[in-house]
Amino acid sequence: MARVRRLEVIGIEGLPEIREGDDLVTLFMDALNDMGTEIEDGDAIVFTSKIISKSEGRVVSLPELQVSGEAMRIARATGKDPRIVQLILDEARELVRVARNMIIVETRHGFVCANAGVDESNVGEDMAVLLPEDPQASAAQLRREIEERSGKKVAVLVSDSFGRAFRDGVTGICIGVSGLPALLDRRGELDRFGKVARITKEAVADEVCAAANLVMGEFSEGIPIVIVRGVHELVLERRSESEPESGIKEVLFSKEEDLFR
Repeated sequence: MARVRRLEVIGIEGLPEIREGDDLVTLFMDALNDMGTEIEDGDAIVFTSKIISKSEGRVVSLPELQVSGEAMRIARATGKDPRIVQLILDEARELVRVARNMIIVETRHGFVCANAGVDESNVGEDMAVLLPEDPQASAAQLRREIEERSGKKVAVLVSDSFGRAFRDGVTGICIGVSGLPALLDRRGELDRFGKVARITKEAVADEVCAAANLVMGEFSEGIPIVIVRGVHELVLERRSESEPESGIKEVLFSKEEDLFR
């Protein structure tokens, strides 16, 4: 009988509001226990960037900010809060596009996105949340701690909601990954008609985060961690054993390669 290919996406409920210094692994494992659920070998565990940022103290009080002349100028042009514009500038490596009410930047991490990932949702009044300082390092640290405490081999991904060029709406994307390849290079494989693939690289980490985002939601759902079960088997059957694991930088175009800049 042919093996059935399937994924299971499990939202972890019951986590408290995350504050600076909170131990995310303890909170995650306590919530699992309350749900009567256990970690399995091969699980991909997706954390929203926001709870990592909150635990790392990446929450900013807007009234305490000093606003520059440049931030005021862009705020007038876009209709944005000058304090949010200042945070965007502080987090940006480069301004890519300022048009209408949009500010597209390249962040210090190398992500090209709107508003440098600065977010006012799911946080108190006059507060904003920045992206984690180093999401790749956060993913690796969370994976180490979960594996040590559970005795299971897992992957950890950090997700955020980004827009896409030429399409409306946001989707979950990966900004840090450990334990899974960010990309699977499918070049050289044969299709069902014997043709050789010459271009295709599969953005596995982004696909996992997009699946998790369907359960996480964007606002009041209150599910900041999701287990995606079954990914490991699907990836293993498509990946060469000699292929090294890649971090999130594998999916980022250089400026010279980026056709949208």
